Amino acid sequence: MSNIISFDEKVTPDDDSLAMSNGGTDVLISVLALSGSVLAQTENEKRLMVYLSENDQIRGRGCVGFEIVEMPWNGDTFEEDKKFMKKVIQGAKKKTGWEKLDYCPNEELVFRHLRIFEQLINRMTIHDIRKDAWRNWIAEAEEDDPIHRGFPRCEKHGIFLTCLGCQICNN
Repeated sequence: MSNIISFDEKVTPDDDSLAMSNGGTDVLISVLALSGSVLAQTENEKRLMVYLSENDQIRGRGCVGFEIVEMPWNGDTFEEDKKFMKKVIQGAKKKTGWEKLDYCPNEELVFRHLRIFEQLINRMTIHDIRKDAWRNWIAEAEEDDPIHRGFPRCEKHGIFLTCLGCQICNN
């Protein structure tokens, strides 16, 4: 079964989506989380990293995926947040934090996934934002969710914790 990250299922065809195996999804989310957790400074940047980490395999093998337009983009900080996401991808390409993984990712596969993910992020404009996506995501979070507790990090990996714990520890 594959996992799909698409731009906007309601508007664009699947042919530009990123389809990955369960393992490929785990690795992509892990390398993005490692890079982004080093770079994130603002609350919006931290939110984006937690959102990505929540879209890992813990929710159900072969059942994950999301649309770029549904990420917790904030119209007030969109341009800065998009630049941040591009830096996160560049950091992952530079293998930021990879030494914290207990395996060596298949670079060819990871870099292909990062390239497609970057293309999807590059397409994003402020007009594409699903207006209430981030507010709904936050509203659905339990009171003890890490996004309500100051964005704690995993002691071992340094990435932001999600409501499900550490994305890397859980793999």
